[in-house]
Amino acid sequence: MKLSASDLGWCAGGRAIVDGVSLDIVPGETFGLVGPNGSGKSTLLRLLAGLMPRARGRVLLDDVPMEGMSRRDIARRVAFVEQMADTSEALTVRDAVELGRTPWLSALSPFGYEDRRIVTEAMDAAGMGHMEDHAWATLSGGERQRVHIARALAQRPRLLMLDEPTNHLDIHHQLSLLRLVSKLRVTVIMALHDLNQAMNCDRLGVMEQGRLVACGAPGDVLSPELVASIFRVHVTALTDPADNSTVFRFHSLEDRR
Repeated sequence: MKLSASDLGWCAGGRAIVDGVSLDIVPGETFGLVGPNGSGKSTLLRLLAGLMPRARGRVLLDDVPMEGMSRRDIARRVAFVEQMADTSEALTVRDAVELGRTPWLSALSPFGYEDRRIVTEAMDAAGMGHMEDHAWATLSGGERQRVHIARALAQRPRLLMLDEPTNHLDIHHQLSLLRLVSKLRVTVIMALHDLNQAMNCDRLGVMEQGRLVACGAPGDVLSPELVASIFRVHVTALTDPADNSTVFRFHSLEDRR
């Protein structure tokens, strides 16, 4: 799915949280959003997903204005996974993932065999199939995050948005999740804190104080000068002999004085 955003803006308390962001995402692309805390990444994702009113600007999905779509139509195209959503409901893992099928159900199309198959496939893809009968209240933070990923996959979206999806996951499940995302045949937009993980995206957008200040291939965007300016750290680029990929090592600015 193609997404186009033009001049997006949103303010709170008289302060611009997102300011004049324009962006074009091509079908099948994995686009990463990086930036320091408070730079506007999460708010921008929610604006792109149609989850909050836009003070200004426009979002198009495959050239169709989002404001003209119903919530059901958007949910059939876009799945959004927050940093850490919670629920007070007495749900099992399977119950929670089945909620992802809601946009596709109606009185004439109730939950059926195909929906059950999709839910099972989504749980297996997120590594939660063996826990389908476990109660939500018994899950760890990382397990809950994987359930949210599975629920999003059960929507069968064409555009998947993830807000710092590796938070609360141990390193094994971080790598498993990123490997899963890289194999999905959907367009992906995700906010990431880890710049080494961000290097695996097709393109990166760098946020600072609500503005998109750089956009392009990871190796071009994450220059030592930009990292020092935006993230206030020095970076040394190393080459991993296992696959010749670039890996960053970070140093505080004070260490170099």
